[in-house]
Amino acid sequence: MPVTNDCTGLLTNDILFDCANAPVGGIEQNVVLINKEDIDITATTVSTANKLQITNLQLKPGKKGFKLTGVKQSNGKAWELVKKENAPDKFKHTFSGVIFTPSLENKEQADNLSQGGKYVVAIEQVWKGQGNADAFEVLGYNSGLELTTMTNSSKENDNMIMFELASADGFEETSMPKTLLHTDYATTKTVFDAAFIESAS
Repeated sequence: MPVTNDCTGLLTNDILFDCANAPVGGIEQNVVLINKEDIDITATTVSTANKLQITNLQLKPGKKGFKLTGVKQSNGKAWELVKKENAPDKFKHTFSGVIFTPSLENKEQADNLSQGGKYVVAIEQVWKGQGNADAFEVLGYNSGLELTTMTNSSKENDNMIMFELASADGFEETSMPKTLLHTDYATTKTVFDAAFIESAS
């Protein structure tokens, strides 16, 4: 069933401050990096009531996401509007990550990131909204994110590998990051913690 979209650019509801759920900065420590090509687009569902909500993020058989473990607020996400002169405006998504242990195994994965692949990033916000319904967000769902920077210095940041994934210029997302909610928070958390693994059968 197609998603109902309002492409008029007109407001359709009030914008209210929920004082019981005041904003809080930051994301939770762990995130999930997903090869964009591993997402089963035909089985993934977006809400018919709101194009910004994914109600089921499903990977192809035998595929899974990959955890990036963090400490405190080492990892972060951001997005911004990109104005277009003769086309609908778009959004640049950015994920800033840290690889704490510069081991051979981790360097191999960092090197894989540099080979030109596209990635989708699932994160859990510290602010979770009413009923925890806004806890999870997905960056890069439509166009994917690419590695834009990666640095390492033995004299800085305790020798950690710092990197950034972002929307490529000219290939930004059609919307701000989508909210992910598989039925409820508990169900979504379970799927997230399992890195969206999909059985091979």
